[in-house]
This record gives sequence, C-alpha cells and structure tokens, in this order.
Amino acid sequence: MNDYDAAPRDAGPRAHERNPARRVRPWPWLRYFALLLTLIPGLAPAAAPLSLTAVHEGPIGASVSYYQETGDRLVLQQAVAALAAGSFRPAAVPILNYGIGARPVWLHFRVVNDTGEPLRRQLSVETTWLDRVEFYVRQDGRTLAMDQAGDSLPFAHRSVDSRHFVFQHSFVPGRSEVFIRVQTPDPMLIPLYLHAPEQARSHATLQQYSYGVLYGFLLALLIYNLMLYAGLGVPRYGLYSLYLGAFLLMNIAYTGHGFRWLWPDSPGWAQWSNPVLMVLYGVAGLAFALSFLETRCNFPRVHRAVLAYIGAGVGLLGLAALFSSQYFALLVAFSFVTLFTLIMLSLGLLAVRGGMRAARYFLLAAVAAMAGAATTALAVWGYIPTSVWTYRAVDIGMLLDATLLALALTYQFRVGQSERLLAEQLARQDPLTGMKNRRAFTDEARPVWNIAHRQGHPLAVVLLDIDCFKRINDSYGHAYGDKVLITVAEVIIDTIRQQDVAARWGGEEFILLLPETGLEEAAALAERLRQAIEAVRLRWGDDIITVTASFGVAERDVEHPNLDSLISVADKYLYQAKHDGRNRIRYRPVASVA
Repeated sequence: MNDYDAAPRDAGPRAHERNPARRVRPWPWLRYFALLLTLIPGLAPAAAPLSLTAVHEGPIGASVSYYQETGDRLVLQQAVAALAAGSFRPAAVPILNYGIGARPVWLHFRVVNDTGEPLRRQLSVETTWLDRVEFYVRQDGRTLAMDQAGDSLPFAHRSVDSRHFVFQHSFVPGRSEVFIRVQTPDPMLIPLYLHAPEQARSHATLQQYSYGVLYGFLLALLIYNLMLYAGLGVPRYGLYSLYLGAFLLMNIAYTGHGFRWLWPDSPGWAQWSNPVLMVLYGVAGLAFALSFLETRCNFPRVHRAVLAYIGAGVGLLGLAALFSSQYFALLVAFSFVTLFTLIMLSLGLLAVRGGMRAARYFLLAAVAAMAGAATTALAVWGYIPTSVWTYRAVDIGMLLDATLLALALTYQFRVGQSERLLAEQLARQDPLTGMKNRRAFTDEARPVWNIAHRQGHPLAVVLLDIDCFKRINDSYGHAYGDKVLITVAEVIIDTIRQQDVAARWGGEEFILLLPETGLEEAAALAERLRQAIEAVRLRWGDDIITVTASFGVAERDVEHPNLDSLISVADKYLYQAKHDGRNRIRYRPVASVA
C-alpha cells in the first residue's frame, strides 16, 4: 500500500457502448472468435465506464475486470501496471466468485461523472467474511483516496458503520478508476454494489427488514419450544430450540451481524465463527433428528452411524483448530453441512418407510432445508451462479424447515396425547363389555361418595350377579358366555341414568353407584333391571336361552364410614338373594342417614 501514486499507463481503446434496445444475433463463428479474443491478454475489451448519474440496482460485476495474484503480494502500482499490460480479464458476471482458498484478486472498473460537481457514491462489497478489502480511487494518474476493511481487523476500524465492507467517496467530475483488492481463505464471494446515498439507505433498510422477519420468527419458535421443554421435560423440544439457536448464531455470524453486535473487538473469532457455527448447526440438527425420529430404538445401526459422523465432523474441526488452519476448517464445515442436509433427508425417508406418521412433516422440512442450505453452500463455494436468491436460499429453506418441524412436533404431540388418552381409556375400560372396569369405577365413585357424605345426600349401591353363569359357559362355551355378558351390560347402560356410575366389577358381577338415590328408589331401579334382564331371549341353535340375575342393594348410612363398607353390605345382600333362590333383590331399610 505504499507506491499508490504511480502514473497509470494507457489502458487501451475504450469499449463502445451498446444499445440494449437493439439485440443483434451474430453468426456463431463470430461469437466464438470474440470469446477467443477475451482469452488473449491485452485483447480483452474494456468494459464501458459506469455512469454515476445512472441508477445501478443490482451488483456491477459485469462491468468489472479482475486479476489474480500469482506470486508475492502486489501493491497498487503493480496492479496499475498489470492493467496497462492487459493482464486483467472481464468478469462478465454480476457477482464474482472465486471459491474457497482463492489467491488474492484485484478488481478494476471505471466510473464517469458527467456533471459539473462532485457526486458522492457508496461502494459496498456485500460479503461479510472477507479477511481484507482495500479500496483505491484514481484519476489522471493520481490516487485520490484509499480505505481498507475486513474481518481480520476490529470492527471499529471501519470508516462506515456497516456489517458489509463499505467505501464512500465523492467522485469529482470526469473519469475515475476504482481498484479493489480482496484477500481471504474463506469463499471469495464478491457482490459489488455502487449506490447513491439514498439508494444505499433504502437497500440496507430492505435487508434489515428481511433479517428482522427471519430472526423474529425463529426466535419466537425458539422461545416457545424452550417453554414447552421446561414445562413438559420432553428432550426433543429442547433439542429443536438448540437447532434453531445454532442456525441463528450461524446466520448472524456469516451475515456480519455477529461481528457488528456481539464480538466487534474479536477479529480472530470473527474469522473462525463461520466454520465453528456451521458445524454446531449441523450437530444440533442431527441431534434433534435422532431424538425426534427415535432412531436409538427404531434404527439402532443408523443411530450409531450418525453419531460417528458427528464425532468425525467435530474431530476434524478440532484438528483444524489445533493446526490453526482456517482453510481446512472451512472445507470441513462446508462438507459437513452439505452432507448434513443429505443425512437429514435420508433419515426422513427411512422414518416414512418405517411407518412413522410425523416423519412426513420431517421429510418435507428436510427437503426444504436441504435445498436451501445446499443451494447457498454451492453458490458460496462457486459451483453454481451466485445471486441474491441463491445466497439467501438457506434463509428461505430454514423458514420452511422451522415451520414444518414445528408442525411435526405439534402433530407428534397431538398423536402422542391421543395415544395416551386412548391407553388411559382402555386401562379404565372393560375390553369385553365396553363398561368401566373396577379401577375406573373406584376413581369416579370416590368423589361422588365424598360429596354425598359431606352434604348428607342419599346414595345407594347396587351389586348384581348373573345367575348360573358357570353353567352357561360350560354348556354353550366361553364365546356364548361373553355374548351374555355383553347383552347384560347393554341392558344396564340402557336402564341407568346419566349421573349413575356403572362398571363390570369382575367375572359376571356388575356394580352401580346411584347418587341422590334412596334405598327404595335404588331397589325400584334394581327391579327394573331384573325384569329387563329376565326378558332377554338369546338363541342357541334352535334353543332359546333366558338369563336372570340376582341383586343386592345398600344405602349410605351412619354405619358405613366409607364406600368400601357400603359395597360390602350390598355384596352381603347379593349373596342372600343367591341363597334365597336367585333372580331376586335383597336389601333392608335404613333407620337413619348421616
């Protein structure tokens, strides 16, 4: 950066400006000949100068020529000489991309101020991870201004408070030349913009709003799932929050927000944050996938293979850090994230084939994330053309990924809750008759008893037992006995009131708890049931089978301190009814009620 006042040499004839309204298709051989000329040093046509009064909406890479250093570092005077010698080549693409580990590159373009007064313009390289960017402005053989920035320098060193590398200059009337030198081991992606101050502010505001939407949405999902994890203690919600948090950290690192907001005085971490946080993002995503898809139980071999892949990625990154090789760390990080997206897709396909319903959402999320992350990684690496859409594809993919994974978690929670409710219902239900079982009866009867006991309201219990049920089983088989049980259960359900609690007590016994019911009313209900059961006619071949039942009835009184004692009394009267000849009801009047 010393000898930057050397006079420039003649750069050759100026390129003719083309009229975009007239599109002439040259003969094919002329097109090939023109391409050949661009490959011969000194014969490549110079790009037309950019007018400072025109509005340049997109990147200006197509108007730039470039030269990559092949040996020792060049100073400005040497770059000017290389330009004069015809060593610079036209970029011919809007966004320049030289891939990972590229040698330092010099960029050059011309601008023209055809007004009579200086025009202030802003040059910005909208990549945030470049180690060093140097700007030079020359006119009439003199260097008028220079500036430098990069993430190898503290953020405060920048002349403009921006996450990008920005250079502002007032261009005097006439033609000026701009030289930019870029050096980095990171992906050398150079989206170069030339804006008026108002246009630059509008451009930056639009970007800020887009990142605000992205960060706000993901942060809301992160906090919500953290709350679910804290409340439910389900690991997958915590791992999903970790996954979102890792993406946010990775994003604010490679977009420059982290260097601007969080670690402005740590250029060393700024240079290493991208590979480290990329690997962290992949590790967090795989950890969530293993938990969500329950691979330890469903796919144990795959589970171990993914854990081995995580260990390999972390180990290689640690090796790169040990030898302070940022280039190797970047290769590890980009390879790890690219394969990570393929692994997520494979896990989703495997789970869908395994019949996991929630995995359908996971698979769609994996496709979205894979498409976005792979597109951005390949664009940054230089394998596909770079544009705003390919560069921001990872953000779009992550929005879809986060939304679909949130739906997957919701679906999984709803299915799990339904399965738990069904399991609980089945655990409280007699599988043959569909009535409540003994456990469910006990759970529902306790509060009914407590209310009646506390408020002094009447309450009765009815126990009934199907007569000669063993003989039915022995004579007609257990399947026919089951049919008898189902039929009696249907009669009971059709006869009792909504507030009554009925259950299969065990074997051929059934129990009824009748709130707000005195002894006489309970006995009347038992009689209706007895008659309804006796009226049942079941067919066995040509035979008609009748069924009867015996009943024991008891009412709550001062002699019954709890429900169990009341049931014991009803059971005693049931056996009395059996002893007295079956198909009858037995109970005794109660003198007083507490």
